[in-house]
Amino acid sequence: MVTNGPPITVGSHRISRGVPGILIMLIVVMMSTWVVDVQEAHAIPAWARKYNADCAMCHYPTYPRLNSFGHQFRRAGYRTPVEFGKDQDITKIQNFLGGKVRAQVSYTDNESSIDRSEFKLSEAALMYGGAFSRNFSGFLKIGTFTGSTAGNTNNTNFTGKLYGVFGSPDSFFTVRAGQMAMLYFEGFGGLGAPTLVSLNPIYSSQLTAQSGTPLTSPLRHSFSLQQRGAEFAYVYGPGRFLVQVSNGLDQNGSGTSTIGDFDRRKDFLVAYEHILDEIASGFTLMYYNGTAYTANAAGTGLDLNNRFAYERFGVNANKIFNLGGRVFLEIQGGYLRSSDRVPIQQTGGNIKGNAWYVEAQQYIPGPEVTFVQRYSVIDNNVPRENTTRKDYTVGAVTTIQNWLRLAIEYTYTDNRATANPPIAAGNFQHLALFEVQGAW
Repeated sequence: MVTNGPPITVGSHRISRGVPGILIMLIVVMMSTWVVDVQEAHAIPAWARKYNADCAMCHYPTYPRLNSFGHQFRRAGYRTPVEFGKDQDITKIQNFLGGKVRAQVSYTDNESSIDRSEFKLSEAALMYGGAFSRNFSGFLKIGTFTGSTAGNTNNTNFTGKLYGVFGSPDSFFTVRAGQMAMLYFEGFGGLGAPTLVSLNPIYSSQLTAQSGTPLTSPLRHSFSLQQRGAEFAYVYGPGRFLVQVSNGLDQNGSGTSTIGDFDRRKDFLVAYEHILDEIASGFTLMYYNGTAYTANAAGTGLDLNNRFAYERFGVNANKIFNLGGRVFLEIQGGYLRSSDRVPIQQTGGNIKGNAWYVEAQQYIPGPEVTFVQRYSVIDNNVPRENTTRKDYTVGAVTTIQNWLRLAIEYTYTDNRATANPPIAAGNFQHLALFEVQGAW
């Protein structure tokens, strides 16, 4: 997925010379999405073929975001309630195999440098997944990504996980292990796949400032990063309580680049999520406890004497209202509190951070268009001044035919943070994105 793009540095806050061009592009692209013959959306094919189902069974307001039934389907290891305790037919490969391609056009106004527009193949991926026995399921995804959370580079990404499900449809235990997203993309109440193109900044960005000399903090944690670990969960009706244990992140902020564990300690995440209705309303409470180490002087490993311990805790919730005539309004929001305990050798002391966002979505039937508005704030060092980043995002998404999704988005970033690389101080950016996503 794509984040809010590369940073820019300027000396003053002013309206960009490129704003009219951005607005013209947004208007032209949005008009082009509406003149297409728009139809009812249908499910992305792999499991749609298996169950002969429409996408509305698992997705709201558009794929890849899940509705309540879709979350229950995922919780149960990709099986419906009537499939609990039953053997699975794995001979029909078309019911397990799918693919996805995302292509983008982006326009970035850096205000202090030359404006930039570019075409990107954001993602090309193959997926294989589903329940393959009475109690076990699996999911495998491999693809190439551009503009991921690691930066605007090409990355081969691998996701593989196994599920064990034990119990009845109303009460069951699950075990999940592999390389996977530890919460974001797979949570509830707004923590699932985003409706628009970009990820929510408070879950895809570093939430605390880099600390000072003589060490450089390795705390590059964000909830959007994949890790290797295991999850143990109990599902009872609409609620799910889960505990995750993972290897954590290395000094470069990666949870997957190193074979084996990075250090002797594990990271832990505890969360509770609850479904509030049959559409997609709910909430998630979470707590994350992790450790990270700096590299040793020789650059050949970790310096285990310089350990950074950190915590993240917060809540995310959403509520969807039916305004009549199949028109829906969604209100969504979240808050994260960050705390980094810095080694005594590090000057500057411990670091506290706050992050929060509010979001509104309006789903309109007929043209099947969803409009989105989001405002997010990240303060990466609460006691100090000039440590805040603000993002303003608006956009729209629609699904045409039965396999193609179009999205358009504009984000204005006002960043005053002075100690949070790679975001530079005095950073003001305009970013417009148009994305075509196909699935089969």
